[in-house]
Amino acid sequence: MAFRFKASKYKNAAAKVPKKDGWITDISVPRGLSSQGNHIKANCHHIAYNHDSPGGNTLGILPLNSVGRQDRSTPMLHAHADFVTDFDFSPFDAFTESSLLVTGSQDCSVKLWTIPSGPVLEPPSATATLTTLDRRVENVLWHPTAENILGFSSDRSVRIWDVGVQQEAYVLEDHSDLVQSFSWKEDGSLLATSCKDKKIRVLDPRAGSTVQAGEGHQNVRDSRVLWLGEKDMLLSVGFSKMRERQYIVWDPRNMGQTLATEALDSNTGPIMPLYDADTGMLFLAGKGDSAVRYFEVTSKHPYLTECQPHMSSEQVKGVAMVPKRAMDVMTGEVNRVLLLVHQAIIPLPYIVPRKSYRDFHEDLYPDTASGQPAMTAQEWMDGGNNLVTKISLDPKKRPTAPVKQSGGGPPPQAASAPPPSKPMVQPKPSTQEVEPVTSTPVESVKEDSKPQPAAVQVPKPSVQVPKPAATPAPAPKASNSEATANVPSEDTATKESPTEDSASQKGANRKSMFLAGLPTSKFRHLKCTTLHKSTHIVNIRSLNVSLYGECDGFHANPDRVAVPLSVTGGQIAIFEVSQPGRLPDTGVPTVQNGTTVMDFCWDPFNTHRLAVAADATINIWNIPEGGLTETLTEPELSLRGHEEKIYCMKFHPTASDIMASASFDMSVRVWDLSAEQQVFKLRGHTDQIFSLAWSPDGQYLATVCKDGSIRIYNPRDSTRPLREGDGPVGARGARVVWACDGKCLAVTGFSKSSTRTVFVFNAEDLSAPLTTVGIDESTTILVPYYDEDSRVLFLTGKGDSQIFSYEVSTEKPYLIELATTAFSSPHQGVSYLPKKVCNVKDVEFAQGFKLNKTTLEPLSFTVPRIKMEFFQDDLFPDTRACWEPAMTAQEWLEGGNKVQRTISLQPADMKPYYEYNFDKTRV
Repeated sequence: MAFRFKASKYKNAAAKVPKKDGWITDISVPRGLSSQGNHIKANCHHIAYNHDSPGGNTLGILPLNSVGRQDRSTPMLHAHADFVTDFDFSPFDAFTESSLLVTGSQDCSVKLWTIPSGPVLEPPSATATLTTLDRRVENVLWHPTAENILGFSSDRSVRIWDVGVQQEAYVLEDHSDLVQSFSWKEDGSLLATSCKDKKIRVLDPRAGSTVQAGEGHQNVRDSRVLWLGEKDMLLSVGFSKMRERQYIVWDPRNMGQTLATEALDSNTGPIMPLYDADTGMLFLAGKGDSAVRYFEVTSKHPYLTECQPHMSSEQVKGVAMVPKRAMDVMTGEVNRVLLLVHQAIIPLPYIVPRKSYRDFHEDLYPDTASGQPAMTAQEWMDGGNNLVTKISLDPKKRPTAPVKQSGGGPPPQAASAPPPSKPMVQPKPSTQEVEPVTSTPVESVKEDSKPQPAAVQVPKPSVQVPKPAATPAPAPKASNSEATANVPSEDTATKESPTEDSASQKGANRKSMFLAGLPTSKFRHLKCTTLHKSTHIVNIRSLNVSLYGECDGFHANPDRVAVPLSVTGGQIAIFEVSQPGRLPDTGVPTVQNGTTVMDFCWDPFNTHRLAVAADATINIWNIPEGGLTETLTEPELSLRGHEEKIYCMKFHPTASDIMASASFDMSVRVWDLSAEQQVFKLRGHTDQIFSLAWSPDGQYLATVCKDGSIRIYNPRDSTRPLREGDGPVGARGARVVWACDGKCLAVTGFSKSSTRTVFVFNAEDLSAPLTTVGIDESTTILVPYYDEDSRVLFLTGKGDSQIFSYEVSTEKPYLIELATTAFSSPHQGVSYLPKKVCNVKDVEFAQGFKLNKTTLEPLSFTVPRIKMEFFQDDLFPDTRACWEPAMTAQEWLEGGNKVQRTISLQPADMKPYYEYNFDKTRV
């Protein structure tokens, strides 16, 4: 009985409620928050919370020390295409240059986000997209001791991922109903789950087995489970058969009976538990409650002792606990709970009263977790069970400036466990075979070696690239991010040495960058800017917005822009780029085709030549110097041969006067414009051809078809496909472009659930995609544009108000998400210009035009850099002069495979960034 009345240092700890000016106010919080998450999380630098938005797909990110009213322009994290169900900060990045945040969503996806440690001035972009499931994600939770190990639950399973290699390691499927919550043991060796089947389970994730199971709360409503630190005890909260809220204390070694069961009240909101292992303080807050209960946890009966609760004037929507390293220890603060309420966040510090706070009270603050991982992901998967090192909270013993480490956190001062191994996980899959878990085994994916530097001639698709996984997991839907990041950072400006890829090498040979064990991109903070209004062409009238889906909408070259009009006669207006301003109300001269325009495109080697598909005929027009002064009715040349309507056309990328066209007659025809004749007719399609694309060297032609197949042809060798494989399903359209110097194909289409999706294929093996990334749900097809120097894939559709961007790689994860650009109104399309027009002095790596309903606006894509007086040779490799032909049509027809010369974009009056970095290294 003596133990029961043992004095406690924390029994008098009480919540010190700040005045209202100490709250975080004027924030938008959703009214209905119905998921298994707590809706608010914090680390040593930031607070993340569910922000009110259509669909609930947005998180608010605020500095931890925020107080007072918040500016409405504060950037938000537009994370997913649907409600964000749960999110979690990594425990190992509290004092690094950035924090790692994981989000799970009702759109069935999981994403990783890198949040800079300083003020978040612009919305960040997703660092990685892990997987797409067929059910929504319920919970996400980082491993407590191993770096880069992440767990998340969906439907009846818990999935364990190694995010360093972006590979699923284990799947636990011992549940017969929805997994409502899960919790890791302190050393990460076991995890506990609560399930809708009314059972509490303890599982060994590496063995894939259930260690213990017990009958839990006898009501199917939300239940939660929590491992009580180093104590061999579990706590679960839920509802009894009589609908009373209750808690149960368990011994995980014997789940056949409970240690304690206590009814709390009859409120209807699910309980959210928070536990501090250092002090043994447990907090219980129910959704919709106005009270926060506080208990002390002991390892003997009665196990939980209730202390003074906090009564609030606001209804609680979510709760979070601030990490111990952020406590104000010189005021007696032993814990801080954040309450998410209507339009506010209330910080609730728990203070232990003392006569004086002049000195550090060591008895109140045992050593706490250092924020450094105890082991790597591979060490944990190999059986390791190390505990994290601990540090003192005494300000005199803590480092004045945290050391920047990949695992996060300052170096330990008082180690209670062996020091952790190097925490960075290298981005290559383990060759260890993963043990099957129940009925769903997961095997490791083996990759080939990294691609070799590109030669002068673009390689054939036979170049080795990683083979697709036997069962590739589809990737998640991406969010509709609004703004792009534009703040130059130390990472992007001064740490990206051009020695990573020589300026003489192509962008495809650039080494991958890694941040917190995850691949990232030098272009991740790309910024899209609409140029000044003086460069706009305005007052466009009668724009044709109902073109066939296979048409890109409009096309631009460095001198002029072709825009289709919705007037009789299949008319296309030609606007001179050098003559911006307001168009006359009386109309403009056009090229008149006499019938419906199906598609059109500019000759890449002649800015005056425009090819137009008018029904089953190809009209070739020559636009006079200075632009149209009168309407043209007679084309320079007409090509006939197709039996049905022509849907798409593409000029050859290296040979002049060669173009290909695809028709509803299910054939692809290759034309020699100089001879005014058809030279090849490619067969093998069984339905409408959605799109076609030449390989960068012009040897191969890829098509994607309504019959669900992707085909690659070598037109000069055979009229039949060289290889084919399964592509996007459905009849809503698809597009294809080549990437990575012809090693990969990027295909856009729709998934079975009507999600707009990007697929990346190995051009040598079309049996299965290397990766699949869902973007969002919309009715229009995503039109892709690939910039071969930066390897950036731009995606947008007709009627969209965003431009999505990804970097394509021949290494996992194959698609690296970059910043998404959002506009205030929808557009009809975007057309991009050759590299020679880019202003490299402004670090502009792409340029294009955006067509709105009545205006044509130039766009500039840049990368924020600090040392802009230097030529950024790590961003601008020698570029292929794609505006010049490498050979004639006859040379190509005779078997030639020449490619264009490469030229440097470095201005004569700029020094390369490499020299600056080299001089700095010498100093």
